[in-house]
Amino acid sequence: MSLDNKTKKTIEINVMASVRNILLVVLCAGMMGMGMVKMVGVPELVERFAEWGFTRWMVFAIGVLETSISIMLFIKPVRKYAILALIALLVSALSTHVLFGDAIGAIGPFAVLTGTLLFWWLDSKVG
Repeated sequence: MSLDNKTKKTIEINVMASVRNILLVVLCAGMMGMGMVKMVGVPELVERFAEWGFTRWMVFAIGVLETSISIMLFIKPVRKYAILALIALLVSALSTHVLFGDAIGAIGPFAVLTGTLLFWWLDSKVG
């Protein structure tokens, strides 16, 4: 049995939309979790940020930003801006880890950045 082109295209779009939705949930859950950890001020994390020159309030502000972005990703009219803000935040995090010689710590932001770029591409394809 052979599928016509319209059916193939429909299946392709549905698969892409499903992958996009899974990525959305994973990205949002991860960013929400990391944002809340920063807002609560887990001592080990605050100490790590202090080593890089960040104050406790900066850690809190980054947590608020991460949490806000995770919520904004679900709101279609502002999703593009949330993606751009998330990319900027992740590039900053990646840069911080690299500048301070923390190659292992850079893996997390790099993985999330890769997922964000894939999500952005999929979202542009399936709307």
